[in-house]
Amino acid sequence: MLTLRLSIAVAASLVAPALLQTAGWPATAAEYRRLAERCVASGQYAKAAEYYLKEAAIYRTLGDPNAAKVEEIKAERWSTEIRVFVDAPPDRQTLLGLYTGAKLEPIYGCCLGAFVRHDERLFAQYRRGEKPPLPEEAFAKLTNKTLASSYDYCNYGKPFPTQWAKALLAKGIAPHIAWEPNSGLDAVQDDRYLRKFATDAAACGGPIFLRFAGEMNGDWTRYHDQPALYRRKFQLVHDVMEARASNVAMIWCVNYIPEHNIDEYYPGDQYVDWVGVNFYSVMFHDNDPSKPATFENPANCLKYVYRKYASRKPIAICEYGASHMAALDKTDKPEFAVTKISQLFAALPRLYPRVKLIDIFDCDNLKHAIPSRQLNNYCVTDNAKVLDAYCGAVDSDYFLSQVYTVKPLQKDCLPTHIKALAEGAALSGKVCLSAWVKTYESSPTVVYSIDGKTIASLDSVGDYSVELDTSAYPKGKHTLAVTVTDSRGTVAGSKKLTIVL
Repeated sequence: MLTLRLSIAVAASLVAPALLQTAGWPATAAEYRRLAERCVASGQYAKAAEYYLKEAAIYRTLGDPNAAKVEEIKAERWSTEIRVFVDAPPDRQTLLGLYTGAKLEPIYGCCLGAFVRHDERLFAQYRRGEKPPLPEEAFAKLTNKTLASSYDYCNYGKPFPTQWAKALLAKGIAPHIAWEPNSGLDAVQDDRYLRKFATDAAACGGPIFLRFAGEMNGDWTRYHDQPALYRRKFQLVHDVMEARASNVAMIWCVNYIPEHNIDEYYPGDQYVDWVGVNFYSVMFHDNDPSKPATFENPANCLKYVYRKYASRKPIAICEYGASHMAALDKTDKPEFAVTKISQLFAALPRLYPRVKLIDIFDCDNLKHAIPSRQLNNYCVTDNAKVLDAYCGAVDSDYFLSQVYTVKPLQKDCLPTHIKALAEGAALSGKVCLSAWVKTYESSPTVVYSIDGKTIASLDSVGDYSVELDTSAYPKGKHTLAVTVTDSRGTVAGSKKLTIVL
């Protein structure tokens, strides 16, 4: 009987999936993959995404999450998603629903942070006797936006960076310390060094983010592969800070991959103020031409951590950078960084409103990283197109230039609420509509129409915003459509909503 069953299974795996499904048999993962590849070759991208997801589901059922993740990434590559939003006055009760009450968390909006210490454009020559500004101030001048926070790295065992922290706090900027026990977790003890570090942090008197032992889920760190010990050490550091430095908010920060072991390292809700995640947009993974990454949307890197933790902790993107030059070919490609920065920052208020801090990595790693990591230039300011894209991405009042130690509850302290446009929504006056669009091309055309008549056609990457003057239309119900087309003029997807004007 076992031999018969195996024979049937083998025979079934050789039959076309459509026939298998008709006969009540499930298709194999391999068959779904072949179908997906055929659909990609013939331009049936939505169908390809569907088949890749079915293949991934089989792998998850078989207990192979890594293989499933690979196929889910392929599905994301070829799928199209459209969501429509409207700017609305801040509603305190609605926004409080996005607020966990964590230390240093804004009720709504996302604090801007950065790593700027190696950006050469921020250290211009000054006349003798003239005091140069902080690099954070110079960065603010170039980007037209003041930073709420600035981060730097500190090896565990080194003193608390008092001078740096106080200089930032004097300018209203919250220090963010990535504190890394690179000699191993055994060095982390309840001793004089740890207690003095906490005491010195408290003496600064202002808000401080402390990111202890980040990216522990990755095997490139010295504190990887010891989840139980890691949890105990994080808890120890938290308890010392809580007792001696109440101005410090503890960030537990992972790398966005691998996902399968992230939860093993979580110290527990009572020990974590913020949950952080690090990720970068590169043209090639590992500087390998066989691993192109141009199609990856950075917003997808948030999905796992956000889904798992955002309902109870504010999320911090502790490190994000978009490359505009790779070591592989040393060719400046600003359009890549422009696209990725625009995609991510447009996604935050629309898809991830519980992300309350984002740090941009403003550094040319081709020069300033250790030799093995000199793979990409992430500098924001050394290319005019990249700088313009960043300035445009953070221009909205949604991106905050202050870390609040006292929570603002008044409506006039809250930025405009960007909320999903509901079916049948009533709109009046001049309203700002925007769209989150993800498709298989990095720069699609997005067309807004009302009752079949085009009102805007946009091809710049970002939030695809348009102002609608409702007084130009008769009162009553209308059909709003947002249509996405690719470079060939093919419709990749469309979203229709009834609105009342």
